[in-house]
Amino acid sequence: MAPRIEPITLSDPLTLASHIVRHYEESGRDGQHHFSPVWGLERSWVADALERRLRTPTSVPGWGRGFAVHDEGRIVGHAEIRGGVVTAALHRAEFSVGLELPYRRLGLGRTLTERAIGLARELGLAWVDLRVFAHNTPARRLYASLGFVEIGTFTDAFRMHDGAPVDDVAMVLRLRGGPSVSGS
Repeated sequence: MAPRIEPITLSDPLTLASHIVRHYEESGRDGQHHFSPVWGLERSWVADALERRLRTPTSVPGWGRGFAVHDEGRIVGHAEIRGGVVTAALHRAEFSVGLELPYRRLGLGRTLTERAIGLARELGLAWVDLRVFAHNTPARRLYASLGFVEIGTFTDAFRMHDGAPVDDVAMVLRLRGGPSVSGS
């Protein structure tokens, strides 16, 4: 059976948290920093944070909604948009996406990103923001092909657990309203 993409529900937090912890642990193996500068996360903490975001109305800071890739009874990928941490930023959402290694290069990342953008439009948001490691050229190309514009680079933004410095690129997608964006 092929992997399927479904909205994240309140029945998903522990299964999704297991995926996120596995995915974080993959980042950095063999010098392949691809997802996050965070490691050592506890599954229960991730699940609690996700459940809080899902329960928070989209009119209140701290909300989150998204999609999960299900395969053989487990979640192996996800995409999430999260509302701002203050009311004045609720016209924007922060986007994140992650796929475990065997599920990359199958078109799932594009589909997840498109679904998240569609959800952001349905919610009436004006902007979707993301950050991506500068060396992740395939992801940067994907986001650019969907209309995201690079607006700056955080040089030496993170030091990974192996000490490797990683630059981080900020990208935005204008959905409606607001000024136009020019790249860096």
